Amino acid sequence: MAKRLEQKLTQIANLRRGQPTRTTLQTLESILSREQGVVVARAADLVAEWGLLDQQPALAGAFKRLLEGGADTDPQCWGKLALVKALQTLGWPHPEVYLLGCRCVQMEPVWGGQEDSAPSLRALSALALADCPSVSNDQAMDELVRLLADPAWNVRAGAAQAVANLGYPYGAPLLKLRVLLGDPEPRVIGACLDGLLHLARARAVPFIRELLSHADAAFRLEAHCALAASSLPEAVGSATAEWKALADARSRKAVMAALASSPTPLALEFLFGLLAIDNRSDATAVLAVVGPRLGEADLRQRALRAIAQNPNPALRAELEALL
Repeated sequence: MAKRLEQKLTQIANLRRGQPTRTTLQTLESILSREQGVVVARAADLVAEWGLLDQQPALAGAFKRLLEGGADTDPQCWGKLALVKALQTLGWPHPEVYLLGCRCVQMEPVWGGQEDSAPSLRALSALALADCPSVSNDQAMDELVRLLADPAWNVRAGAAQAVANLGYPYGAPLLKLRVLLGDPEPRVIGACLDGLLHLARARAVPFIRELLSHADAAFRLEAHCALAASSLPEAVGSATAEWKALADARSRKAVMAALASSPTPLALEFLFGLLAIDNRSDATAVLAVVGPRLGEADLRQRALRAIAQNPNPALRAELEALL
């Protein structure tokens, strides 16, 4: 079994070094129609890499075959994951595979019992469903609301992102409800807040601003980061106005990273302002988060001007050396 697996993987590696000829396509179709999940995954990756649109039905057929075979034919869902990813990349317009992926639960033996190996597949299928051009908003939302209550946190977070990607305005109250109900995993709350800002825009800012005084510190940090990363000046302004409420360096670094990802001039202006303050931890953290952008001459000059205003000569020298 192991030898055959190695041979098939080598076969696909050899195909990748060539061109998509008729013989190559026939070989890929054969692999998709009969091989185990790990081999199918490599074949699906190659189909997507080559942009073989005509192979989409073969990918969909392989998904259904592996789904029926369960863990016996596709342990850890490697094949099904790669097939959904390939179909999404190629723009497969039919939602059936994605809907099936959203419902897949695959229990596999682990030490002391069994464990579901399909959460990543459900999360990816949710995102693919939201991108599917032929699915109706109502059909997609009916599936995504189930996944917002999934036992696996990464599925709930993926479903929140999918609701936002769908762009359906009525998804905003659903994400707000998920936030109000709470979640043991802060990253789910963060995904919901990001999605809420995407769908409701400025109307979401007052609600998220209220969460900055939430009793749970992790909850507060997710709200702060969501505001800081926004493209809305009023959201970024709310985040920077509450900067002093961030008592620990870890939280400040997280919000700095969020600000660095915001496209608003206000966010970058605030970060450069921290370079002019005598606080080594904050100033060096700013250079770490904005570093990838300092290749731009104008931004580098702005950073140097801000550093020049720092009252601590030793810190100024250290920051200049880091540029």
